[in-house]
Amino acid sequence: MQNNALKIFNWSTFFQTQIFMLPVLLLFYQQNGLSIGDYFLFQGIFSITALLFEVPAGYIGDIFPRKNILILSYGLFLLRLVLWFFFAQYGYWIILAGEILYSASKSFYAGVADGYVYDYLKAGGKTSEMLKQYGRLNCFMSTGTAISSLLGAYFYQYLSAWSLSSFGRDYGFLILLLIEMIYNTIAIGLLFFLPNVPSAKKKIRSMSEKYIDLFRITKEALSNPDIKYYMFYSGLLAGTTMVFVWSFQPLMKVALIPVGLFGVIYFINHLVRALASYFLNDTMKHFRLPAFGQLTFVLFVISFLIAIELAHLNTPPLWVSMTLLTFICVAIGFQLTFTLASVSRLHMLIGSDIRSTVASVNNMIGRFVAGLFLILFKFLLDGVSVQASFIVYLCIFMLGLYPLIKIVRTDKVSIVPNK
Repeated sequence: MQNNALKIFNWSTFFQTQIFMLPVLLLFYQQNGLSIGDYFLFQGIFSITALLFEVPAGYIGDIFPRKNILILSYGLFLLRLVLWFFFAQYGYWIILAGEILYSASKSFYAGVADGYVYDYLKAGGKTSEMLKQYGRLNCFMSTGTAISSLLGAYFYQYLSAWSLSSFGRDYGFLILLLIEMIYNTIAIGLLFFLPNVPSAKKKIRSMSEKYIDLFRITKEALSNPDIKYYMFYSGLLAGTTMVFVWSFQPLMKVALIPVGLFGVIYFINHLVRALASYFLNDTMKHFRLPAFGQLTFVLFVISFLIAIELAHLNTPPLWVSMTLLTFICVAIGFQLTFTLASVSRLHMLIGSDIRSTVASVNNMIGRFVAGLFLILFKFLLDGVSVQASFIVYLCIFMLGLYPLIKIVRTDKVSIVPNK
C-alpha cells in the first residue's frame, strides 16, 4: 500500500494549522476588552475543557471511522473562526466560547490522528514506519504553524496600520481570521479524499456499558507500570510547555520587543518543533527514552531559570531577550521529541481497539497540568510578580523527578527506529 493517503493527511494538517492569530492573540484579547489575567485564565480553561473532551473524544474515535472524527475536529475549529469573525466585539463570553470550540477540536484531533496513521500503516503491513510517519505528520503540523506565526504578527502590524489610515478602524484581526477560514476550508476539503481505514470495533450494547468500558480502559492505562510513568512524565512536560508558550507574549511585552518580532519567536518555536518531528526517527536511533527524558528535564529547569531572569530584567538588550527565548524554544523541541517517541512506544504496547482511548488519556494528563498551571497564573498575577510565579512553577515541576526516576529504573520497552 502506498502512503498517498498519509501525504494528503499531512497537507490537510498543514493547512489546518495556519494559525495567523497565534503570535498576536494577547493583543486580540486586549482589543476586545480582556486583560492579561483573562488571557492566562482562558488558556487554562481551554486546557481543562480539552481535558473533559479528551477521553470521550478518543473513545468515540475507537467507535466511529477516524476520518469522520477528523472532519468533525476541523469543522469545530472553523466554527470558532466564524464566531470570532462576526461576534468578537461582544467580548468575554464570545472569546471564551471560541476557545472552548478550539479545545473540542484539538481533543477530537488528538484522539484519532495518531491512531489513523497507525491503522493505515497496519492495513499495509508497514507498522515499522510508525515513528517515521508520525514524525512527518507532526512536522507538517509544526511547519504550518511556524510559517503562519512568522507572517501573522507582520501581517497584523501592516494590516492594522493600513486599515486605520484608510478606514479609521483596525481591521487587522478580521483579515487574519478570514485568511484562516480560507485555509481551514481547504483542509476540510482534503480530508474527504482520505480513505476510511479498518480498525478493531467493540460491540457495546448500552450507553452505560460504554462508560463502564471507558473508565475501565482509563483505569488500566493509569495503573499499567509499563506505560503509566511515561504518561505522567510526558504529561508534566507537555503541560509545562504550554506555560512557556503562552508566556512568550507577556514576556516579550515586558522586554519591549516590537510586535512585528512576536512572530519570529513563534516561528522559531514551531520550526524547532517541525525539525524535532522530522528527525524523530533519526534522533531516537541514538538515545534511549529514559536518557532523553533526563536531558529534557535539565533543559526545562534551565528554561525556568531563563524565564525568571527575563521577568526580572528591566528592558534587556533585544538580542539577549531573543537568544534566551530561542533557548526555551529548543527545550520545547526536546519535549516534543520525547512525547512523540513515548506515544509511538505506547502504540506498540496496546491493542487497536483501545488505542485512541489510551492515547487520549496520555493527552489528558498534559491538559490537566497545563490547565492547573495557567489558571494558577491568573491568581498568582493578582498577588505576586511574574518572576515569583515562575519560581512557584519551577518548584512544582521538580515533582517530575519521581516519574522520571521510575522510568529510568523500570524501563523495559524501547523504541527501535525504522532503519
